[in-house]
Amino acid sequence: MQLLQRMIGNEQIIKNNSGNVEFVVLPVLEYEKILEIFEDYGLGLAIKEAEKDKIYSKEEAQKILNNA
Repeated sequence: MQLLQRMIGNEQIIKNNSGNVEFVVLPVLEYEKILEIFEDYGLGLAIKEAEKDKIYSKEEAQKILNNA
């Protein structure tokens, strides 16, 4: 979260009549950076999960794919 807080600096906060925050408006470049961080995080989780999977040799993998 600290990384996101350091990246964001030009946001606009829109509050409702009660004073509660309803929207945050970001410049497109900052929004795209945030998306990239989430994608990288998700990829990291997928890699971590995949490390638990069985590892096949190239030949074994080709056999499995050819039989699918």
